[in-house]
Amino acid sequence: MKIKKGDIIISISLLVISILMAFTISNKNIEKISNNTSKLLRVEKNSKLLYELPLDEDREIVLQDNNKYNKIIIKDGKVYMKEANCRDQICVHMHPIKEMGETIICLPNQVFLEIIDPNSDTNNDIDKVVR
Repeated sequence: MKIKKGDIIISISLLVISILMAFTISNKNIEKISNNTSKLLRVEKNSKLLYELPLDEDREIVLQDNNKYNKIIIKDGKVYMKEANCRDQICVHMHPIKEMGETIICLPNQVFLEIIDPNSDTNNDIDKVVR
C-alpha cells in the first residue's frame, strides 16, 4: 500500500480536530471546577428555608424548637450533624457532605440539609435525585 497525499491530509485533519476537541473539553471542566467553589448549604426545617450558608466559612448552627434540637457543623468545606436529640441518631452517624446535591436529613426533627450551587437555575426544578 502506498500512502497518498489525501491520506496525509485526512490524518492531519483528524489529529487537529481531536486536539481542538480535547482542549475545548478541558477548558469546560476547568470552568466548572472554578465555578463550584461557591457551594452553599441549604438548611430547611419543617419544609421552610432557614439559611443558605457558604461552605467556605467554618461555623456552628443550632436549631432548637419544641424539644427538637440539632447542631450542624460547617468545617473545612464539609457539613455534618454533630448532635441531635432524635431517637434513631441516623443523621448524626451520616458521613459529612461536601458535593452538590448531597443531603443529610433528620426525619424526626424535620431538618433537611443540602449542598446547592448558587449559580444554577436547576436547584428548584428537580426535587431530589437518587443515586
